[in-house]
Amino acid sequence: MSALALLGAFATLLFAGYGLLALLVRQETRFSLTEQIAFSWLLGTGAVSLFLWIFGLFFHGVLLRGSVSIVCLSLGFVGWRRMVPLPPRRTPKSFEIFLGIIILIEITIVFYLSFVHTLGWDGLLNWEIKARYAFANGGVLPATYFSDSGRAFSHPEYPLAIPFTELWLYLWLGEADQFWAKPIFPIFYVVGTFLLVALGKRLAGRTWLGLLLAAFLFFVPQITVEVGSAIAGYADFPLSIFYLAAIGCLFCAAEQHNTVFFRLYAACLALLPWVKRDGVILWTVAAACGVFVILRTKRSPLFFLGFLPGLLIICGWHFYLSTMHALQPADFLPINLESLGSHLYRIQPLFSAFLAEFYNLPTWSLFWFVVAVGVVYLLRRMPDPGALVLFTALIVPIFLYLLIYVFSSWPSYLDHVGLSISRLLMHVAPVGFLITILAVCRGSAKNPTRVHEGGMGTCGSAGSERTPMVELA
Repeated sequence: MSALALLGAFATLLFAGYGLLALLVRQETRFSLTEQIAFSWLLGTGAVSLFLWIFGLFFHGVLLRGSVSIVCLSLGFVGWRRMVPLPPRRTPKSFEIFLGIIILIEITIVFYLSFVHTLGWDGLLNWEIKARYAFANGGVLPATYFSDSGRAFSHPEYPLAIPFTELWLYLWLGEADQFWAKPIFPIFYVVGTFLLVALGKRLAGRTWLGLLLAAFLFFVPQITVEVGSAIAGYADFPLSIFYLAAIGCLFCAAEQHNTVFFRLYAACLALLPWVKRDGVILWTVAAACGVFVILRTKRSPLFFLGFLPGLLIICGWHFYLSTMHALQPADFLPINLESLGSHLYRIQPLFSAFLAEFYNLPTWSLFWFVVAVGVVYLLRRMPDPGALVLFTALIVPIFLYLLIYVFSSWPSYLDHVGLSISRLLMHVAPVGFLITILAVCRGSAKNPTRVHEGGMGTCGSAGSERTPMVELA
């Protein structure tokens, strides 16, 4: 019975996401099956958690679950009527099959590790606790939860994408069993590998390159086994995958002037602040990159409407917290010029702490060294708007995170940053993989070319794969 309930929960999530994907794509661009699954999961988890929160303002219990289910099934029907076209099938090469098998083994290991380990501190006491409270209250967080000082440790002000995705499973199961919430996080790992493969093909024109980078994802300890990794139940890794999707789609939109990818970028962008409070910083950076692309490619001012959903989520959530009289977080001082001036001395030690993290081999292995080499290659392509987007999306959040800890209220601000620095850097790590793909592609190209409008530059010289982007798998 539990298996059928879980199947129904995951199916409705994917139905909702696929329907939204079909509405955004409008049959204008071909997407591979793995891309469709990846975007369906991202859009589905974001949409269902938002539906639960918004509908929960008006009713709860069976009516809440039923109404959200009806919306999910309706979106699934829309997706069935307007199915996203698949690219032409081709026979994979032997090396691609080998890499695919390696990735499948890695995914199996990540699922196994997720099931045999308990949820981490944040996974239990920041996220799962919200799902449990909401489940016990008919699918709606109790109003007293937000103002109860005894529960301030669980950060009531944090947004609800992850806990309400867990809540959706609990509502279908009929019980709050955290064991069944665990699959959510390795699924995000699967989505991350799917996106890296797809974006590798779209950036470089070579499937094997995306597969190779997706296989290397497993060998970054911070992503697979460290605190806050894909097996720990934290929101940091899901946030990094949403950020990867947003920046990857924006790069495609900048390269090929395709409105489909800009619509997908806007959808993933809007969900960043709904996944974690840090997502507001990533939203700001990704939105600034989007403004640059709009102006650089001389698009219609109507494209600026793509930032409206994210602004509505940010403002709506803050208004809701104000209405609920939610406790304010005590981890940071008020952000103003006075606090900045009195704590400027922290910048140099914080910079040293961030710098030391980049060569923390037990946590990151050689990942940041490889990314640094990729950035050097990327600097040669700075006039390219897509390259500038990737560079900005990687570097600027790191400096903003560093600046935020200038306002830490902890007695030892270095202890504060030390506990979270690796998870913060993980937010932008998948973008580092995109930079590596682009560097390998552009660095090895003898005669890089651009295909017709609707396509993009590819890697290599004559004889390499040169396929219009709209046809890429």
